[in-house]
Amino acid sequence: MKLTSVFAGLCSILALSTPAFAAGATHLMPDSLNLEIVDGSIVPDDCMYPASITNTARFEIACVTMPAVIGGEISSQYIGQLGAQGWHQGNYVPGGMTAERTDENNCRRVLNIFPSNYPPGEEDAQVNVLWFALDRTPRCNESQSG
Repeated sequence: MKLTSVFAGLCSILALSTPAFAAGATHLMPDSLNLEIVDGSIVPDDCMYPASITNTARFEIACVTMPAVIGGEISSQYIGQLGAQGWHQGNYVPGGMTAERTDENNCRRVLNIFPSNYPPGEEDAQVNVLWFALDRTPRCNESQSG
């Protein structure tokens, strides 16, 4: 029965992946983070974002979904891409963590990263989601302004 559930979950992922690749999506947030979409993950039609990050005036948002059975491996690849771009771990926040990077103006950029089951709240989900919410406003101290 467990194998049947895993197979059903993988079939769901494959069914969801067609629109993302048909649209030619190869990168998340190409004008800011520019993360390459990792093999095994897709950009779904509906990210089902939590209400706390849906303010697009404050955040640039994106998400990817992946099979739960390989979610840790895929998530690690996204974190690795961030590290290669100079991002480092920030703080733990309710439901996730932040990554931080100092920009060319010596201001701190903050990226919120939230992992979850997909759809959210579904127990024993066969699919995971990573939500990315980049704070649009750099955090600059007066001594940092350039």
